[in-house]
Amino acid sequence: MFLFNTHTLGPPLDIGMDLTIASFDSISEVNMDYTLTLYLHQYWKDDRLAFSQDNSVELTLSGDFAERIWVPDTFFANDKNSFLHEVTEKNKMVRLKSDGSISYGMRFTTTLACMMDLHYYPLDSQNCTVEIESYGYTVSDVVMYWTDTPVNGVKNVKLPQFTIVGHETTDRKESLATGTYQRLSLLFSLKRNIGYFIFQTYLPSILIVMLSWVSFWINHEATSARVALGITTVLTMTTISTGVRSSLPRISYVKAIDIYLVMCFVFVFAALLEYAAVNY
Repeated sequence: MFLFNTHTLGPPLDIGMDLTIASFDSISEVNMDYTLTLYLHQYWKDDRLAFSQDNSVELTLSGDFAERIWVPDTFFANDKNSFLHEVTEKNKMVRLKSDGSISYGMRFTTTLACMMDLHYYPLDSQNCTVEIESYGYTVSDVVMYWTDTPVNGVKNVKLPQFTIVGHETTDRKESLATGTYQRLSLLFSLKRNIGYFIFQTYLPSILIVMLSWVSFWINHEATSARVALGITTVLTMTTISTGVRSSLPRISYVKAIDIYLVMCFVFVFAALLEYAAVNY
């Protein structure tokens, strides 16, 4: 059984990181978060685990071996909920080279916070990040860095409402109450696809406004026909507006879709008021 003291003196330990995106599961405007399934790989060297002079020797060990050696206390700073996949076994992997170099990989699903700006919704673009940091080790103990190929699998990701137009990795030092920590960031630039909203919101509301204009060609003496048409179009616009609001958080500022739907409602309501003016 390998049990080691994690306290070391000397220069900080360098830990390499890279991510492979398995799937981009969902993005929620209501909860201001998104869900990823990804592979996280960490690389460092522990001289205490060297076992041979032959550098070509490499051992692949089960994930349980990670419980017997020192591993980084990596966590996601903007994480809301995460779980490690355990079918059929815990999705962990340890590869140990003869000189003590370790590759530690795991597969898990995480829900990360993403504060969205919805002023231009649904013609908006969003930036969502993955924030990786050591929980207890400051920069004097551990220095994290991105490897030469930090992110893989982004080109294969398909999202129903968004297109990933780009991604970038950065690193910075984060000063907290307990010390200064190294933080690695992966930023996704997401652009919302407009096709869904054209057929579900824009096109129906345009047709409802045009339908309200039909009352202009109906004889003003046909009271029941004009009133029924006016009230139906007003109620339909109200239903469309309610449906759009139900998929969004209760934010106080005005969104682009709100302005559009309010103007459509004004046109429909004005068509109903026009009949009252004509009849008067």
